[in-house]
Amino acid sequence: MVRILLGFGPWIAYWVLSGMGRGRLAVAAGLVIAALLCGWHLRHGRVRPIECSAAVFFTVHGLVTVGLGSPLVQRYDAALSSAALAAMAWGSLLLGSPWLARARLIPRSVRLAFGCVSPFTAVYAREGWPREYWEAPLFRRTNALLSGLWGAIFTLNAGLGMAALAWPGARIALVVILPQVGIAAGIACSIVFPRWYPRRRAARDIAERDPYRWPAPVFTADPAGDPSRHDVIVVGAGIGGLSAGALLAQRGLKVLVLDQHYLAGGFCTSWPRIVRRGDRRLRYVFDAGVHDVSGLGERGPVRHLLRQLGLEDALTWGRMSHEYVLPGLSVKVPHRVEDLVALLASHFPAERAAIVSFFSEMEAVYREMYSDVHLTGGVPTPPLTVDAMLAYPVLHPHAFRWMHVPFGALLDRYFRDPRLKEFLSVLSGYLSDDPGALTVFAMAPIFGYYFDGGYYPAGGSQALADALAGVIRSHGGEIRLRTAAQRIVVDKGRAAGVVSGDGRLDRAAAIVSNADVRRTFLDLVGREHLPRDFTRRVDDLRPSTSAFVVFLGVDYVPDVEPITMLAAGGRRLGIAIPSKVDPSLAPRGHSSVSLTTLMPPATDGAWNRKTPGYAAKKRSLGDALIAEAEQALPGLRGHIVYRQEGSPATFARYAWTTGGAIYGGSLGQWQPPARSPVEGLVLAGAGVFPGAGVEAVVISGTLAADAIYPVTRERSKEASRSLSAA
Repeated sequence: MVRILLGFGPWIAYWVLSGMGRGRLAVAAGLVIAALLCGWHLRHGRVRPIECSAAVFFTVHGLVTVGLGSPLVQRYDAALSSAALAAMAWGSLLLGSPWLARARLIPRSVRLAFGCVSPFTAVYAREGWPREYWEAPLFRRTNALLSGLWGAIFTLNAGLGMAALAWPGARIALVVILPQVGIAAGIACSIVFPRWYPRRRAARDIAERDPYRWPAPVFTADPAGDPSRHDVIVVGAGIGGLSAGALLAQRGLKVLVLDQHYLAGGFCTSWPRIVRRGDRRLRYVFDAGVHDVSGLGERGPVRHLLRQLGLEDALTWGRMSHEYVLPGLSVKVPHRVEDLVALLASHFPAERAAIVSFFSEMEAVYREMYSDVHLTGGVPTPPLTVDAMLAYPVLHPHAFRWMHVPFGALLDRYFRDPRLKEFLSVLSGYLSDDPGALTVFAMAPIFGYYFDGGYYPAGGSQALADALAGVIRSHGGEIRLRTAAQRIVVDKGRAAGVVSGDGRLDRAAAIVSNADVRRTFLDLVGREHLPRDFTRRVDDLRPSTSAFVVFLGVDYVPDVEPITMLAAGGRRLGIAIPSKVDPSLAPRGHSSVSLTTLMPPATDGAWNRKTPGYAAKKRSLGDALIAEAEQALPGLRGHIVYRQEGSPATFARYAWTTGGAIYGGSLGQWQPPARSPVEGLVLAGAGVFPGAGVEAVVISGTLAADAIYPVTRERSKEASRSLSAA
């Protein structure tokens, strides 16, 4: 505020002397003070809008009044001085607008030269705020509103100056008193508003993340009582649902888990196939989708969950090595990120410095995202208090800086070689088939595969699901498989139970839905129990990508890494050979292989299992993927002992997702909050924050458990308070 007042110095001197009838002295004083201030700022590499506008105005005023001897400016001085300030204020808003920047009507160098990249008040506010806030949307919005207020005040004062010409008898009131009242109001708002508005917006943003703040349910079910009464029913035995169920069961609640599948685990299920070859019985184990699990670093959410449930030593994890085979580039990814940086630098020597800087920045973002998990129950959570949200840019500067920036834009900023950009985008397939939709914030946890590694549980991904299910059962919970939920019972706005496909009714005080979001609300709950605007948003949800998979049992061990990413035939192909990490998944000298490519969800009937050509279509695409895989696995076709395909229709059937979506909803659209508008109903899984992947759904399961039985959430709030005070 002091800096803005100093900037008004030339104008104040002009208004005072002009009001005393010392017109020429007023112009001279204003020009001299403006020149001194501009010179001082320029010496320090700064350009300030108020001082610049004063220098321009008084230069023109002097030329017209003194040089030409014209009384024109003197006659309209009250209106023109305010109009000049109004033009400065409104112009700064225009020059700093995203629309003008995108339109590129004015060169960026020109906008920078005039110090108007941001609204003019932001130019001054930056000197009193840490650099981390400067590009924050809330900082820009606050100063845009303040600059708009000043623009309105200056415009009004210009109008009052013109009115004084029509009513000279009221000149003192119109030119002196009322404008100063407006200026005083602007100064008062400039002091109060930046303190009040950011807190108000932060509070609103926090409330919007969790708009349905119903109280935690009261749990009264007797473990030895009525078998149809429970504390919590979990619909869907995916990892998100099992994580929530295990935590709630451990906290002493009576938990029932329902799932239509004959295996618990969702995409973390494994299934064996026995193949007879002569007198031999060959056993291969395949995974439904998960081969590479992140979040097992020391601060990883999966590691924390296992530790919390007493399962840390119950599972054996093998590190999954990666290999990328791209056009003109084949790289076996080292386990240490330092070695990866050195390897990439050897392939792209011209980009060496950029590679080092890029990985340093990405690791800083990644580490900051997980820096507080020891205080927040093992899961990274958005700030839960106003103070924590306002402190976030300072405490997590790298994560905040890139939060909303497209990952592709970050790559463009650092690199020029398209092959290097493609290499660094390979793992985007773990989240989406559209790399352009991913932000740096979304990709940072995926880079955890480079920083902390990706792992595979001995016995297959089913081992993780079975371990979580075991916790539920060991605490008196029940898991009913082959039991589809038909309807979630809603009684007076509260979730009250679940009706199964066989007509059985189970009641509970709370329900966790780990099912597809659209199916949860439109099929199980029903529109009649939901607010209209919420239903409209659910209707608009688009499913994520689906996939096509070829499962192969082969009679050799391919000479590639367990996870091999191949760009072939105009698409990306993921080759997973988990038996290289866990030999028990295949006979000695054999391998279990999965070939996976992403493809659109089956929402248009393209993969209808009942159509006559369905089997042939699957076979044909399977043949194509096998042919493409032979670029990395020469002679693969001659080694196949067992083969089976899975299409988007397969995923829709077993995972009960819209169109066979494998990552929940499409990126870039609305995500429903964990707490639903139906009291007592919470969500877990890939369709809610933070999204898809084992690590992500573990986080969602933890947050779902805390939404109905708060433990971590309260700890997170306490941590947020302590962090903001730090």
